[in-house]
Amino acid sequence: MLIPPLLSLGRFDKPIGITLLLFPCWWGVVLESGLAFDIKFLLLFAVGAVVMRAAGCIVNDIFDRKVDAQVARTKDRPLACNEISLRAALFFLIGLLFCGFLVLIQLPPRCWILALIAACLATLYPLAKRVTPFPQLVLGITFNFGVLIGAAAVTPNWLQGTTIMVYGAGILWTLAYDTIYALQDIDDDRQLGIGSTAILFGSHVRGVVGWCYALMHLLLLTVIFLSASPFSYIAYGFLLLSITFILYKLYNLDLQNPNQCREFFISNQWVGMFVFLSLL
Repeated sequence: MLIPPLLSLGRFDKPIGITLLLFPCWWGVVLESGLAFDIKFLLLFAVGAVVMRAAGCIVNDIFDRKVDAQVARTKDRPLACNEISLRAALFFLIGLLFCGFLVLIQLPPRCWILALIAACLATLYPLAKRVTPFPQLVLGITFNFGVLIGAAAVTPNWLQGTTIMVYGAGILWTLAYDTIYALQDIDDDRQLGIGSTAILFGSHVRGVVGWCYALMHLLLLTVIFLSASPFSYIAYGFLLLSITFILYKLYNLDLQNPNQCREFFISNQWVGMFVFLSLL
């Protein structure tokens, strides 16, 4: 059964992007509230992640529709192949943004400015690959703003050192997994002159990505240590499980195999879950 074009445009058939956007929001919530978290916030961020990830995909595809038509992996996207019109995409985008607005107003007003900044960054991200060799870093800064919004939803005193460290860990996480994801398009990106950390890191991709994961977990270990929780040993266990799992996957990854790169990208949902459990 064919997926309706608008659902395909919003990548609803590929929910991994929702998961990777959602977990940083949940990290921010449980960082500040631990096991006493309010389920309402988790549900609101879940809905918000669904609609805003779809909105971000549409913005990206509007900017990239001509480039996507020249890339093997993306040439069949609805806008790239003219399956739907730009006008229809814009109307769908407006509807999604309205749904996101309805979610946002359920959060404390202090979250609104942060959400506006995140929306601006999401709009600028598609341009990053045209002007910088590290758009994956820009994506990390954008995608993990949920850490800050999630923490701000729980407390007015959200701007703490630990919050910034978790945000930094999230940026490193996205830089790592999206660099591997970008390997799928590396030949097309080179031909089109598109920036990518997969190209920038060259033969050092595996090593640089490994260090990103290591530094990510070091930041999170520091956060757990500073929390001085009596259950810290459980948190350390989840982080050990996380770093062991993802470095094992990275070590055995064939960087020349697009299917394996895609599978590695998807497997990062487990890293997100392990980190979430460590911060409870």
